[in-house]
Amino acid sequence: MKTRILVGIGLVLLLIAVFVLGPWFRAAAFTAAAVISVYEMRNAFKKKGHDLCIWPLYGFAAICWLATIGGEARSLLESLLLIWVVAICAEQIFNTKRTMEDTICSLFVFVYPLAFYVMLANIASISANLLFLCFAGPLVGDTLAYFVGSALGRHKLCPHISPKKTIEGSIGGFFGGALGGLLTWWLGQQAIPYVEWGLVPGLGPALAIGLLCGGVGQVGDLFASAIKRWAGIKDYGKIFPGHGGMMDRLDSVLMCAPVVLICMRAL
Repeated sequence: MKTRILVGIGLVLLLIAVFVLGPWFRAAAFTAAAVISVYEMRNAFKKKGHDLCIWPLYGFAAICWLATIGGEARSLLESLLLIWVVAICAEQIFNTKRTMEDTICSLFVFVYPLAFYVMLANIASISANLLFLCFAGPLVGDTLAYFVGSALGRHKLCPHISPKKTIEGSIGGFFGGALGGLLTWWLGQQAIPYVEWGLVPGLGPALAIGLLCGGVGQVGDLFASAIKRWAGIKDYGKIFPGHGGMMDRLDSVLMCAPVVLICMRAL
């Protein structure tokens, strides 16, 4: 428990650094997280006997940061994505050892998690405040879901995937997400040294988006758990002792990215 708490504090400090140290540190953090996530997904699929075509995945993960710049860089990234998808399909044709299942799994990793990292980077290029909401909504939601579920949980939510999660806890998660939205809005009103918030939503939109993130974050958590259960693994990795791997920490955050991105474009 002590190790888990200390690592948790370290993760909070890392999250603060992502916003305080500026765009270049943020880009480096995106790149590292995306590359590590590809490594973890590769290991998960390998447990089921699938050998991914890995070099295009690592290559694309290494340039996800381009989306944090926006504009032409984002267009270039989208073009490179299509080129690498074609490369994986071509590799399957000429590599007799590559099964069709391997190729399908490789293409899946382009969607999950890499496309979600690109969406997070797109948000970062416009609004650090809404990027913060991608974290605050699901993380505060998960915390409140745990406490509500522990105190009031009676009805199982998805026992075939996560036996401990309850419907009562899930409802608490939605409200926790709204609290994350409230925190995001409040921080957006503060002049914090070294932090450029960019687009800051009003209180109503922040609460609504946070509420959605409180629910969608649970989908991300359960989907990542479903993959782990299918692969027969407990955690995606051991990079964060007591917390698992990169995908274990960011599963709910990644799933919130498309929700926040769509809402951001509607603001």
